[in-house]
Amino acid sequence: MPPSRTVKLTKASNAVVDYLLEEIFEGRLRSGQRVDLVEVGDALGLSRSPVREGLVMLERDGIVSIRPHRGVFVEPFDAESVLDDFEVMGLLSGVAVSRLANQRDPAVIAELEQLIADLKATEPIDRVSEIVQQILRAQHRAGGSRRLRAELRAFAGFLPWVFRIESGLTHDDVVAEMERVLNAIVAGDSEGAARQRVADFRAAGERVVAALTARGVL
Repeated sequence: MPPSRTVKLTKASNAVVDYLLEEIFEGRLRSGQRVDLVEVGDALGLSRSPVREGLVMLERDGIVSIRPHRGVFVEPFDAESVLDDFEVMGLLSGVAVSRLANQRDPAVIAELEQLIADLKATEPIDRVSEIVQQILRAQHRAGGSRRLRAELRAFAGFLPWVFRIESGLTHDDVVAEMERVLNAIVAGDSEGAARQRVADFRAAGERVVAALTARGVL
């Protein structure tokens, strides 16, 4: 059965989101700059409908603002904003892993242990990023409420860029971060799991800001 129109539109709008995030993280789109919808559509070979849908998604995530009769503009993208994004991600994710530590569900723990084993066994950075996102999604799915999961999904687009633009962590460092949170979950240490997750995201935000500053984006 061919993909439905809704599926096609979703994939196309996600491509718009990825494209514009790349433009922002690479410094080609700056804070306050107007987004040219025609230019985006031409670059991706898309009609205006998925472009508008992608922009609505970015506005929901606070990346752009859509101003009636004026256009679409990039919201402030500075060090403080980036640090705030990672702080909020850490706090929200911390709630989810804290709940997991209280629940200590054997099936969820087994799933996370397998994912970390997969993480240990891989080296390519793209694959590392993919597995880390799988670990986070598994934790958020099992430990998050409907609202919490929705809020965390709003930040999901940032995560691949953490691996693309900064190299402050080795493969072993990434594994150690994931293991420390899982160890706290297994031990039933809800406060420790949340504290570790917040610290990890906070440190990631600082590394991203340093990398973007060094490249002249911030």
